[in-house]
Amino acid sequence: MVAPVDCPSQAAYIGYFDDAIAVLQTASALERAALELGLDSAAENIDYLEVRWAPRLHQRNGLTVEEVIRAVLSGLGAAPLRAVAIVCAMRQHSPEENVTLAREAGRFAGAGVVGFDLAGDEVRYPAGPQRPAFEAARAAGLRLTCHAGEAGGPSSVEEALDLGVERIAHGVIGARDPRTVDRIRREGVVLDLCPTANWKCKAVPSLAEHPLPRLLRTGVRCTISTDSRTVAGTSLSREFRLASEMGLDDDELRHCNAIAYEAAFGSSDLDQLPVPKSRSPKSPSPGTM
Repeated sequence: MVAPVDCPSQAAYIGYFDDAIAVLQTASALERAALELGLDSAAENIDYLEVRWAPRLHQRNGLTVEEVIRAVLSGLGAAPLRAVAIVCAMRQHSPEENVTLAREAGRFAGAGVVGFDLAGDEVRYPAGPQRPAFEAARAAGLRLTCHAGEAGGPSSVEEALDLGVERIAHGVIGARDPRTVDRIRREGVVLDLCPTANWKCKAVPSLAEHPLPRLLRTGVRCTISTDSRTVAGTSLSREFRLASEMGLDDDELRHCNAIAYEAAFGSSDLDQLPVPKSRSPKSPSPGTM
């Protein structure tokens, strides 16, 4: 269930989710996995967790979207940290199906679900046709983000920006085009960068060539995140260590962490969480389950 270092593409990387999804088809399994993710994250000194997952992938045994969301929220609610959910639509699903998903997710706005996302194969399924789903999510009171920039060209990131998102999961390939970078910076969009996953998806040739340091130093708002802890084979602590090895100093690491707090979709859950100033800060994680 861990993608290898020689994974050839984003499409191949996504395939490593299949086995995990196969055993997450009951409410009890989803609740347990969500709780254990919360426990593991709390043990790693994370105090605020955003979990992205796609409810429509967990309906093989007859669960409804509502039952899937309730099970995950129940597990996260029992974890010893503040945890909220971002519901992912999948690019391969029809816009009509994803509009329905957005409206279902919106019923949980203010009750644990804080955002709406789009994930999946960027090369085969462009984001543009999913605009109605994003409009439905916005109308339901959800914040907007989108997976983009791990496959194809910079235009994939532009498509995500055109949907009116506040954050982009990854956006790495967009860093190849100065015009795209300028637009990200100008619009204040946050990039949730996940070095290990970006490398395994071949969005960057090597970790040493990851654009995180350059983007951050040119004014792009960046966070350090995990993507999938299992499929990527990583943790938030490891991703921070990798960022340090890329050349980010302690002040820059703290700056990424501060951006994560500022950009958090569950901002009402952060009222009592001051931005850490220690050398090894507690960290929020815009992660993926």
